[in-house]
Amino acid sequence: MYEKLIENYVRNLTKNDVYMFATSNNIILNDKEFDYVFNTIKYNYKFFLGNDYMLIFNEAKNFLRKENYDKIYALYMNYREKYKDLLK
Repeated sequence: MYEKLIENYVRNLTKNDVYMFATSNNIILNDKEFDYVFNTIKYNYKFFLGNDYMLIFNEAKNFLRKENYDKIYALYMNYREKYKDLLK
């Protein structure tokens, strides 16, 4: 049930949405980082919903500055814990 809802949300997600969410969480991405994050969300979001999310985070270390990686990882883990019952 939630998969279709999330799929539709991600399909309609814009670069501005990602930019506003990142900046509202004090994550300032350079252009390359931003492109990586946006494309990862758009095309690999299902990894974040399951237990394979570390595959993405391990790869992200190669594309993000440590400060941004740490902030994004902490933010993700916070939301993952908050919505864990919906990710089953």
